[in-house]
Amino acid sequence: MNGKRKSMLLYFDNFHRVAQLPNEQLGILFRALMECGELEAEGQDGITGFEERYPGMSDRTQMAFFFMADTIRRDAAAYAEKSANYRAAALRRWDQQREAQALSPEPGSPSANNLEFLVRRNEEKRKKTERPDWAAL
Repeated sequence: MNGKRKSMLLYFDNFHRVAQLPNEQLGILFRALMECGELEAEGQDGITGFEERYPGMSDRTQMAFFFMADTIRRDAAAYAEKSANYRAAALRRWDQQREAQALSPEPGSPSANNLEFLVRRNEEKRKKTERPDWAAL
């Protein structure tokens, strides 16, 4: 996943709000929403300045654009946050796996079942999580 959003949601409950618009205005609205979605997915402002980009948009269509574009913006922000959280979790798991591999002894070595190794590993875990000594028990 490259992190760039490839889609946007249009909700059915918005249909009754735009159903009375003429087909030409619906086309302009859809084009403006698609452009807004692309800009928001890239982290840019997709709402500001749409009046200049779409001068043929009626007042009713502008109103519909505002509330639908706000939803697109919220969805894009939620997606970006979700992607960042997934990325951070994956990096944490990867770091934990690397640390576990670095701490584990070679298979078959005499220290594999060594008490000193287990104590050292426990101390390393305690340092990583910054738990007090009594919490590790």
